[in-house]
Amino acid sequence: MHSITKSNLSTETIRHLVELHFPKEQVFSIVEFSEGMCNGAWKITGTGSLQKDVVLKAGPSDQVQMLTYEKDKLRTEILVYQLLSNREIPIPRLLASDTSRREVPCDYFFMDWVPGATWLSCLYQIPAENRPELMRQLGRCFGAIHSVEGGWFGYIKEDTRFQFDTWGAAFTAMMTDILNDGRKHGCLLPYEKIERVLTMHQDRLNVVKTPRLVDFDLWAGNVFLNAPDCTDITGVIDFEQCFFGDPLADFTAAVHLLENVESEQEFLEGYAQIRGSLHFSEDDRIRMDLYRLYMQIILFVEAYRFDEAYAENVRRRSGRKMEVLQEKLTASS
Repeated sequence: MHSITKSNLSTETIRHLVELHFPKEQVFSIVEFSEGMCNGAWKITGTGSLQKDVVLKAGPSDQVQMLTYEKDKLRTEILVYQLLSNREIPIPRLLASDTSRREVPCDYFFMDWVPGATWLSCLYQIPAENRPELMRQLGRCFGAIHSVEGGWFGYIKEDTRFQFDTWGAAFTAMMTDILNDGRKHGCLLPYEKIERVLTMHQDRLNVVKTPRLVDFDLWAGNVFLNAPDCTDITGVIDFEQCFFGDPLADFTAAVHLLENVESEQEFLEGYAQIRGSLHFSEDDRIRMDLYRLYMQIILFVEAYRFDEAYAENVRRRSGRKMEVLQEKLTASS
């Protein structure tokens, strides 16, 4: 995917970074991944510790205009890998990282290569008899993430302007930031209607008292399976959009994995093994619709960075979903 936010590191620069962090190793090949939407990433094969392959991931240059919530997003990902390193979730090892921006004008890190293929690429090849166990494993992955408790509500950044004492204040700030980004990029959004909907449901948001780690990007493209058998999850990646907030938000962003979490019995069984049983109230469902609305606004606003044909398709699809969610949330006030 072409995106103006991706850092285009040259082969020479990548070899230099490898030499800094793996000075004894020889590089055989460097292959760029084309799938990412925002960051640059490369698979590196070589000798010794590079023999089983490593991945270099580089965030956007500090000269690139990003959305407000995306500030220092690769630093968020590095921290979350550390937070999850001793939890019951298969994630790659973080091998090295640098956020000084001395060597290159962006943050970057090296991690283990994750074997297998994404759940998304296997979507129509997964045997029906394998799905129940995969969903139990997926439930345990979500449970492991939600077992991490934060010290504040909001995005995981050093800048305290992203940190709040209540979930209502945090989510309002998150929504305000993305709406302001939309205004800045000239997006045609029903700003006042969205803000009214948010105000209507403040009390429901403030029911959440404990900040829990939320991935908000744990979809089928970020979960790996042991292809071609598709019997086990081999890895979960991409934690750059994480925040501390309401765990229910994660169940709304799991595209191609969870259409309706309440109907996924095996998923709920796996989740309960880590975090306890889930029970959904009407207020819970309303909050999940707020998180769905937030996601659709992000998708609509971030389309500025893609080519126009793709961007227009995203805006059209997200616009329709936003309209339905606004009406539903207004009616539920």
